[in-house]
Order: sequence, then structure tokens, then C-alpha cells
Amino acid sequence: MKKIMLFVLALCLCFIVFGGSAFADTAAAEAPAAEKPAEELYQAGKEALEAEDYGKALEYFQLAADLGNEAGLRAVGNLYYYGLGVELSYDQAMEYYQRAADLGDAGALFNLGVMYYFSEGVEKDCGKAAEYFRKAADLGNESAMNNLGYLYEHGEGVEKDFDQALKLYRQALDLGEAYAYANIGNCYLKGHGIVPDYAKAVEYYTQAVEQGVPDAMFGLGECCYEGKGLEKDLDKAAEWYRKAPDAGYTPTEEDQAHLEAVLGGRLSAKIILFIFE
Repeated sequence: MKKIMLFVLALCLCFIVFGGSAFADTAAAEAPAAEKPAEELYQAGKEALEAEDYGKALEYFQLAADLGNEAGLRAVGNLYYYGLGVELSYDQAMEYYQRAADLGDAGALFNLGVMYYFSEGVEKDCGKAAEYFRKAADLGNESAMNNLGYLYEHGEGVEKDFDQALKLYRQALDLGEAYAYANIGNCYLKGHGIVPDYAKAVEYYTQAVEQGVPDAMFGLGECCYEGKGLEKDLDKAAEWYRKAPDAGYTPTEEDQAHLEAVLGGRLSAKIILFIFE
């Protein structure tokens, strides 16, 4: 199962919607936009983004970025990544992410790691991805902890180390990373760094599903299909297997072959996006 947080990793890496009220024309009434403090400009950009006024969001985020605000730099990078208010450009996205990362922005470091992992604008480089995830994790980014754990579990860009993977998953979980539930469930199911415990696997998968992690649906399907931690039930397994891609799970080649064998026909993969904030 593929449980790396994508451009949520983490992506994901879903597309996280900003909190706060929708952007209004009066948001910048008190002073010209260029005279506002960087953080205030960034917040105005978030409001515009929530209102789907991408041109206005870009204007405010760019002003914040020009004042050296790392969140503003990252936000401009996000707009270039998605092509919102500007022409999509991975090169421009990476440039802004790198500028934010140079200022110590954990989210930008995480995004760079994801782009290197998925070869977006650059050649795939799991070693570079691991480097960026580690830097973001050291700054307390739980999604980066989860992704770095995934790389250790699968030996991508780092030497395979189940113990280190499990340690990172637990650290991410302690900070509220929902995908870590699914990854720990996978460790219990496969016996990666821990004695296999199918009941525990089901417990962690269930908690992940309750928090909206589609990968865990595939895990529950596997438990039903194999009769591990749950009564063997092919109909129930098929139900979970169908739900997972519909909810956003992108099967690996191995998982896709399994799905075809169980369900028949090819399921279309879903794109998992990454954290905007």
C-alpha cells in the first residue's frame, strides 16, 4: 500500500481550505495594500484564496513575499504549482519554495521533498526528498515525519530501517498526522519493525478511515480479503477496495494488479494534492 503523505504529500501529499471569512472588497480599506505589514498581507491573501479570487490572492501573497514573509513565499509557490491566477510552472513553484525554505519554512521544505519524490519539475531524487523531509521534520512538521518514515520503511533514498520508520510514524501521530495511523496499521499488518498484530492493524486502519485517509480503506479491504484481524469476507473486501480509489487512494502497480484480480477491470487513479498552508 502507498501511504506517503503527498502534497496534501500529503501530498497528501486533500486540498486544505483556509479558515476565516471570505475575502471582501473592504479587507484592505484601512491602508493601501503595499503599506500593510507582511503578516496582514498574507492573511488577506488567504481570505482571497478562500473566496477563489486567485488574482487578488496572488497580489497579496506576492506583496508579503516581497517583504520576506516565508508563508507568503510558499503561498506564491503554491499558486504556481496549481496554476491558480498564474500559468502553472513547477520551476517557479520550486523557486519560491526554495526561497521560503532558506528562511526556515517547514511547509516549503516539505513541498520541495514531495516535488523531488514525484519528479515534478526535477528528476526524481529520493535522496533529496529524504533530505528535505528530514529538515522539515526537524522543524516539527508532522507530514514530513510521516513521509520520511515511509522512505525508511521502503528503503527509498535512505537505507531501509523499519525501526526508524515506526519511530517517525509514531512521532507524526503524536502531532496529529492522520496518515500515520494508516502507516502504523501497515507495519502491524506486515510486521515491519514490530510483531505482526492483525487486530492492531485493523484498529489503526479504522482510526485512519475515521479521519478521512483513503489509503486505510485499502488496508481494511486487504484485512477482509485475507481474513487478518477481521473475518474473511470477499464482498466486504471488494466494498473497501472500491471505496479507496473513489476517496482519493492512488494504487501502486502491485495494488492495482491486486484490485484487477479481485474486482476485474482497471480502476482509475486519483490525484492526491498537498497542503496549501
